[in-house]
Amino acid sequence: MTAGPSAGFPAGLTGARLVDSFATGYQRTAVHRPADGSYLWVRSAGADRPVPLTGPGARARRRVAAPRAEGIRVALPDELPGALLYTAYGAESAAKLLWTELPPARRDRLTAALHATGRLLRTLHDASSDAPPAEITGRTGPPGPARLAAWMDTGTGPRAAARLHGVLRERFGPSRWAAVRSWCAELAERAPGDVLLHGAPSTGSVIVADEGLESADAVLLAGEDLAPGPAAFDAGWLLGEFLELRMTDTRKGARPRPLLTDLPAAFLDGYGDVGDPVAAGRAAVLRIVTHAHDFAAYMGWHPELGLYADALPAYVDSEGTAALNGTS
Repeated sequence: MTAGPSAGFPAGLTGARLVDSFATGYQRTAVHRPADGSYLWVRSAGADRPVPLTGPGARARRRVAAPRAEGIRVALPDELPGALLYTAYGAESAAKLLWTELPPARRDRLTAALHATGRLLRTLHDASSDAPPAEITGRTGPPGPARLAAWMDTGTGPRAAARLHGVLRERFGPSRWAAVRSWCAELAERAPGDVLLHGAPSTGSVIVADEGLESADAVLLAGEDLAPGPAAFDAGWLLGEFLELRMTDTRKGARPRPLLTDLPAAFLDGYGDVGDPVAAGRAAVLRIVTHAHDFAAYMGWHPELGLYADALPAYVDSEGTAALNGTS
């Protein structure tokens, strides 16, 4: 299939073959294969996205392009009309590979990519700068928790956002609800130790190079969510994704997937000491609550959201310690 302006994706990719596409009301993604053997990942805003999809400014681009880690590089977007375009050397994200039966070599490559992601984020966090990260990014904190805070305050949104708000508020009770809201508020306040954050690292943003491209690096898509904040936030946000997957597997009685403990362990081995385990654990919880909101608002209600309502109160009480110790 030849790429074109169909399905709401941008024109300007003539000759590139569309190899994958997926979308929610928040964001649309298409993966194209041009003749040079690379892959072009194109992201555009979904129909219900409350804020525009924008790339980083020139100052932030320079700052994020500098950090390096063996086996992975930062992929920053080129801006197209209404979309962001990233170049990678694979059509599969780590998120997709998590649901695939992998041969040993591919599994090893995925594990190496998560380890390298940890090193890259550490390098990003440790890099010095001549300006505060809030000034570089133009943000007061990570956008995910800010989006969550707005929803917690209003209870409104598309599709099933209001329904989930009622369910979670009842299950959390006043004290837990206030605690989660306060965690969001803290991330919007500036502190002397703030660093430049990726802002929303996820397995969906780690693109593993194709087999046969042994010399090609994995890439970490970055730029949309750059923000100031504590370094532990990025680590906790990514670890929260693995906790969420272990949580749903456990409550559905699914067979344990070793990758869901092996990969976060590889990431932490690459990243090193998170410094503030409480901040990391809270970020993990915020990541799960935000994802539950995003699914309800931008996809709709699903019975599995009941699993989140059952599990999340205990995670709030423990401040997300399970995200760091590999349990569920």
